Amino acid sequence: MQSYFSRAVSVCALVLASSVAAAAQSATSEWSVGYSYLRDPGSSILAATADDDSFPLGWAAGGARHIWRAVWLAGEVAGHYKRRTTLDQDVSLSYHAFLGGPRAAITVGRVTEFVQVLAGAVHGRASAFGTTVTVTDLGLQPGGGIDYALNRRVAARLQLDYRWIRGADGRDPVSQFKAVAALVFH
Repeated sequence: MQSYFSRAVSVCALVLASSVAAAAQSATSEWSVGYSYLRDPGSSILAATADDDSFPLGWAAGGARHIWRAVWLAGEVAGHYKRRTTLDQDVSLSYHAFLGGPRAAITVGRVTEFVQVLAGAVHGRASAFGTTVTVTDLGLQPGGGIDYALNRRVAARLQLDYRWIRGADGRDPVSQFKAVAALVFH
């Protein structure tokens, strides 16, 4: 399990190193930060919360470098959290994702549309009744969105993603849906 995490971190480091190399060719870059909502249909905490599949507390931050024509190299980190009281104990779940990959974007007027496919490590953590379980696995996240330029240096972003997390060691794969509202800085 640690080897998957090590590989994913290595891939993310390679993506970031590549973006630095691309920066030498082009000064076009962006940084984003904002709110992120996660829906995980398989994350209910015990039977008492079977309809509770949302992670309303979340954030996302990312960066991208223009590398050629409409192609960008993007990276993203995100965290999603929830806590519920069941019986007399607090139960908490969290996900953190470290992803990178290609993005295609086109700008028309003040609107930039983009699609991307990111891959990397997704780390899940659950604590209940004095026990904590953690797992890190490979995640694949295709998605897309739109940026609306507020001025020359700042844009508002709306983004939707589907995240698939590989199941290993007898676990089923996980499917998640993510929505992001963020500010983008150029």
